[in-house]
Amino acid sequence: MTEDIKNRFISNKRLQSYNSFDEYKKNLRMSEKYYSLRNSIDFYFTQKISSDWLDSDVLHKDSQQKVQEAKNKILRRKESLTHDKVLAELSFGFWTSLFRKSYSNLFRVKDLQHIFPNLPSKNEQLINRNILDKKFNHIRKFRNRVFHYERILNKPEYKNIDKEIQELLVYFDIEVYRFAEEFLNE
Repeated sequence: MTEDIKNRFISNKRLQSYNSFDEYKKNLRMSEKYYSLRNSIDFYFTQKISSDWLDSDVLHKDSQQKVQEAKNKILRRKESLTHDKVLAELSFGFWTSLFRKSYSNLFRVKDLQHIFPNLPSKNEQLINRNILDKKFNHIRKFRNRVFHYERILNKPEYKNIDKEIQELLVYFDIEVYRFAEEFLNE
């Protein structure tokens, strides 16, 4: 994986706490598959809006409240309040909520193309904010079932969940997709 891809989708700050990239990969196996979404949105919004975009008025009140709750958790732990720590504290639901209809002005097609550089062309397959919202919400519901130890086997709504996750990873970057696939085949 190139350094540019590591910086864009993983972040140097995240990698600093590991002895090696292999150690990071081992940890990732036991962690969520959703870092790419968070980091890609943050990377783009930092460029488009500002490095303080989490504190800007682009977020709706409920999202601003989630940011404040994340900050409060960090402060209660008596840790230094940094952008990277706030990012890590925010739930997957926070990130998927950014694709809902009320954020349509924030996520125009050109914005989506920056966050997901490998989106298919509209002639191949229409992928817009609404479609991404549905896909991410479906994955979020699946993830919540897993994290709450609920049954996922033999549930028809999750029959193709791996393919859906893989499809979204390809939209981020083919190298990120291959990186994730490497875990499944080890």
